[in-house]
Amino acid sequence: MPLDPYVSCPCGSGKKFKWCCASYYAQVEKAFEQDRQGQHETALGTIRELTKTHAAQPAVWGYYAQFLYNLGQMQQTETERNSLVEQAEEALSQALKLNPNFGMAHFLRGMFRQNEGELIGALMLFRKAADGYDPEAHDQLAHVHELIFRNELMLNRPVAARAALERTVHFTPGDPEVREQFEGLFGDQSRLPLAARKKYTFRPTAKPVSAEAATGRLSDVRKAYEALTQQTPDDPAAWFNLGVALAWLGEQPKAVEALNKSVELETDDYRAEEAAALAEVLRCGQGMENDADYLEHGFFLPIRDPGPVMQWLQEMSQNRRLLGVQQDREAGTMSAMVVEELPSLLAVGSTTLARVVAKMTIAQGVVRLWHPDRESVAKIADEVRTRVNLAIEQPVETTTPVNFGDVALEALAYPTQTSDLTQAEEKLRDRARHFFEEVWTHRPLKSLGGNTPLDAVGSSLMRKRVFGAVKFVADCFAGLVPHKRIGEQVVPMDVYDFANLRHKLGLEYVSAPPPDVKVPVEAPVPAQKTPDASRTAEPVKREIAAMNAAELAGLDVAALSSDELEQAMRAALKLDARELAVAFARAGVLKPFDPAKPDRYPLYATAITGAAAEGDTAKAIELAEQGEKYDAEHNSGNRAVEFGLKRAQLFVKVKDVNGAAAAFDGLIAKHPDEGKFYTTAAEEMLRLKNGAKALYFAEKGLAKARETGNRDLEGHCQELQAAATRAT
Repeated sequence: MPLDPYVSCPCGSGKKFKWCCASYYAQVEKAFEQDRQGQHETALGTIRELTKTHAAQPAVWGYYAQFLYNLGQMQQTETERNSLVEQAEEALSQALKLNPNFGMAHFLRGMFRQNEGELIGALMLFRKAADGYDPEAHDQLAHVHELIFRNELMLNRPVAARAALERTVHFTPGDPEVREQFEGLFGDQSRLPLAARKKYTFRPTAKPVSAEAATGRLSDVRKAYEALTQQTPDDPAAWFNLGVALAWLGEQPKAVEALNKSVELETDDYRAEEAAALAEVLRCGQGMENDADYLEHGFFLPIRDPGPVMQWLQEMSQNRRLLGVQQDREAGTMSAMVVEELPSLLAVGSTTLARVVAKMTIAQGVVRLWHPDRESVAKIADEVRTRVNLAIEQPVETTTPVNFGDVALEALAYPTQTSDLTQAEEKLRDRARHFFEEVWTHRPLKSLGGNTPLDAVGSSLMRKRVFGAVKFVADCFAGLVPHKRIGEQVVPMDVYDFANLRHKLGLEYVSAPPPDVKVPVEAPVPAQKTPDASRTAEPVKREIAAMNAAELAGLDVAALSSDELEQAMRAALKLDARELAVAFARAGVLKPFDPAKPDRYPLYATAITGAAAEGDTAKAIELAEQGEKYDAEHNSGNRAVEFGLKRAQLFVKVKDVNGAAAAFDGLIAKHPDEGKFYTTAAEEMLRLKNGAKALYFAEKGLAKARETGNRDLEGHCQELQAAATRAT
């Protein structure tokens, strides 16, 4: 059927068909029709004739290239296929000689690369095509942007994928399926973290951007903001806008560099947080593995014999080590989470929790395991290999960009059995709080220059990046949280409030959010002035364990009990505020005896460590002796062993052989059946190069081992005896 003369021309020129390819398009259709009817040679002759009569038309060479490529796919031999593909490439080269920005040529070349499995190469060519097509070539632009979207999504670049699919929606406003797809992936119900799916908008800049940014082409937007950052290098908004434009184009490394520059210059915490969180998202894309803090570690295990593998799966299921099992019998696939029950301390009561140690799929004869923690998934891969022996081939290890849903996987636990939803929710909160406040805060992050979040908040620059790091994990965790039913509604469980993490880190926003930045729901609201402007709102009262370093430092030590001082000491240690912790410990050991809290070993231990770290070993030994005496008088001597070991180790530290030997002798006299005291004493004497005393403790331990029939202790003491003999 002839094309409507007033539709957009299929070559992508943006012109109406009547004023573009209409004069020769009938011959193009004729050649393709002859080919469909099996008249391949005739068809080839028809379209070749067109390249002679209209050799100056880039579109003709594009149609010719498409014909040759299609013909090549039908050939029986690889030689014939390759020959026709090469001819198609030459035809496209000819089209690009006539018009270097010819969108159709870039598009077809991109399709060739896509069919060859060259995802990155295809994507680059599709972007060239998007630039080359006329803005009025809506059909072609919709198609190429849909292909860009699919490729970017496969590369774990959701910001670029969203920008491309948004363009597809723009060019096909009447297609409800495209709109539905967009809403499903990037709408309110999306499982992508907010920082990865939100609609980013440009910020007002100090100087207007050039008109080049209004052409509708992202490449022109990028060029305009590149020029603006050169003109106003101290404008954080210009760098942010450049970073966003580069992110939309899938240029992850350059985008992160621009966003980091914006964060460095930004004075507003909210805007810095938005830019830094976006940079976190971009680091998770393919090609950014060396800069990413979150990666997916995986193992592929090809199955030789499915029988033992199925038996292993049945045992895992019976032992409640598989959760969320899903099977597709027709496709022959299965997926599940491999879990491990948490220690009994968290399993008291009617609720038992388990953490995910690996995710698993079985498809096409291969077991695939993956997890963001390599050690965790490697352990499961080794278990499978050991359990089924030769039924599985040697695992193949991979490291790939992380699934955003797995970024905060370690913070979540799943109830394997529960009869009390409130109790389960409380234990989930404990798990999340422990991970985010006591584990994650101590992890070195590449995005923070190798610093931990706790260390980074001490730097004015890195502090702003910490805002983004917290925002990113908060957004990722939001998509993981289990849901519960309340009446007719299904709502997320109240598992963790990231305002607590921000507070722990001292990340208090210093101003109200600007109108162009959406505030996180859980973000703490700055104190607001009362109407008379004479006072501020009541400060939030927090438990000592929830305080940040600044709040702990502001506590009135004299007003605190020994128990409260121990809480403050523990909180300070978790925040790496060691000097503050030692100060609390020293104050705590001086408090009057409290019958409700007779055990003061934690306070004494921290005070002793603090004195030793300051080089005052004499003070440390004095504290150890005072602590031992206090423990004997008020705690029934329950911590005598710990204090004795502390004292002995302090004598070793100052190389006081006699003092150390006397301390170990005292421990052994009180606990003659504790084998580790003999071996520890002998090892410390060897370290102090005193063979005689080492031999003394080794022989004493050997005698005790033979008396009690302790073969392990006997062997250890014999080794120490031989070493001590050589040292005398």
